[in-house]
Amino acid sequence: MTGNELLALAKDARLRLEKLKLPEPAVQICAAGLARMEMVLARPPRVAIMGEVNSGKTSVADLLLGAGVLPSSVVTNTHVPVLMRYADALSLDAITQKGRHRLTEDGLDELPSGLQLKRIEIGLPSERLSAFEILDTPSSYVPGDGRPDAQIFIWCTVAARAWTESERAHWSALPRRCWRNGLLVATHRDTLARAGDIAKVEQRLRSATAKMFRDVIFVTAAGAARSDFSYLDEQFPDESADTLLEHVSAWAAEISARGARKAERIIRHLARLTFHRLAPGPLSSDAASILKAWQSDCAKLVASIDGSPAGIDRVIQLLLVRFAQSLSEARNYRVAPRPPLGLPDRSAPANGRYRAPAARRYVGLIGADLTALLRIALAQWGMRDTIKYADYAAARATLLPLANLDATFDELGRRFAGGSAAAVAPEPAALATSRYS
Repeated sequence: MTGNELLALAKDARLRLEKLKLPEPAVQICAAGLARMEMVLARPPRVAIMGEVNSGKTSVADLLLGAGVLPSSVVTNTHVPVLMRYADALSLDAITQKGRHRLTEDGLDELPSGLQLKRIEIGLPSERLSAFEILDTPSSYVPGDGRPDAQIFIWCTVAARAWTESERAHWSALPRRCWRNGLLVATHRDTLARAGDIAKVEQRLRSATAKMFRDVIFVTAAGAARSDFSYLDEQFPDESADTLLEHVSAWAAEISARGARKAERIIRHLARLTFHRLAPGPLSSDAASILKAWQSDCAKLVASIDGSPAGIDRVIQLLLVRFAQSLSEARNYRVAPRPPLGLPDRSAPANGRYRAPAARRYVGLIGADLTALLRIALAQWGMRDTIKYADYAAARATLLPLANLDATFDELGRRFAGGSAAAVAPEPAALATSRYS
């Protein structure tokens, strides 16, 4: 699932949950958690452009954006970080210790006196900024030092005097996460006399910065005056802007995909926990008896697992049978006589290749999901408030797919629909009926 798809799913689920009038703190916590995840998913990776004074940082920002799109009044104010992000229309904000102040393109003269400027934020209608944000930093910038942070780090060094001792010392002191997603950009490539000089400098840089950057590239400073070596432009066309953009775009896509996978796991876990905490209030005595009988049988079945694939399948089959019986009891609101569990034979020792504890955790989680589903059903079927009943049904229908429990239950149904369990287990549709009726 892509980040945009997950963002749309989380937003839709949050809006559905917020409309419900349920006295369930878990639902409110889930909605707040989803809102937080929306913010995380909506924010693209951030690229920090770093380097010493006059190393070409702003020119590199121009290359990433497309030359000449930055407001000229802001370019000269590089003593504070300048954050560029996507916006439908150009906007300019000064961030101070007292909050945000909207400015015009005329510059920073409108900032009230007595306010300490912390950073400048520029909103630009550039499609590239929908894939990554750009943070143009002062020479004193240190990631995570109470300042805006980033995931991709570009260090700018002037090609003619690349990688000085002060640069090495500054970069070496940075957190190692900067190295893992670091790109060394040698600016003003056009000031080097010949192509052979570029190759020599590149070889020296790669040797001196081994393992400190993911890659090294050369760029021609945007807007820089051309040297007298125009013949180089004919023999070696300047593709530096495309190369720089390809590197950053690929890394940003990689980071976004990794973040989406992590966010998906968090959202599923959050939805599952919320689902398990629905209808936590006291049940009627009959409903409590049905739930207690199910929990007892479920615990015995999970404890009987020996870890073999056949044993796991058999226990899951029996769980489904017992769950169908419990649903039937819930509909009739009474505990019915139950046949013996038919626990797997444990007289023979289990094969050492199989890990019973891991199998018990896996089947135990399925049992916990079924227990939560049964509790919700028992609580709902005892409700006389039709609006509250409908809200619980809506919460359940929202959380099940969000937690991917729909896929889990459907897979269980498919798993045993054509096997030996078909003779004893409920129809696969029984699970669906319990979820949505």
